[in-house]
Amino acid sequence: MLRIGTQLPRLDSKTFKTAIRNFSSTMSNQQQQWNPKLTPEQLAVLRDKHTERPNTGAYLNNKEQGTYNCANCDNPLYSSGAKFDSGCGWPAFYQEISKDSLKYHVDHSFGMKRVEVCCGRCGGHLGHVFEGEGWQKMLSLPTDSRHCINSASLSFEKK
Repeated sequence: MLRIGTQLPRLDSKTFKTAIRNFSSTMSNQQQQWNPKLTPEQLAVLRDKHTERPNTGAYLNNKEQGTYNCANCDNPLYSSGAKFDSGCGWPAFYQEISKDSLKYHVDHSFGMKRVEVCCGRCGGHLGHVFEGEGWQKMLSLPTDSRHCINSASLSFEKK
């Protein structure tokens, strides 16, 4: 507990600005407007960064032509043409619709270093991206990326 008259340490401007930026980022995530139509499972994935159980997602075996959008904000994320069967238990895509569709963050959870994939518009958690697994060579794909995405984070717009 501080006593009256106790001098608090002074922060240099760089440290202060960094602290404010980090606080603002945390607050904006907590105050994010979430679509009231989202199910509890969708909120757990998009907001709380949970992962749905493998082989249970609604879009895992979807073969229809169309666009996969963010379930929260409807941002177009992936084309059905970029979807492939990786056998991992979640929908897999080799590339996003556009550079602005997604944001990437290093994820150190569970003692691993992975790359988290988030919606480029609302920041909702989608899944993870893995590089260099050999998909490009095995399936003649244009990239060697596997975006492993939770179905709960997606909505689908049929062509």
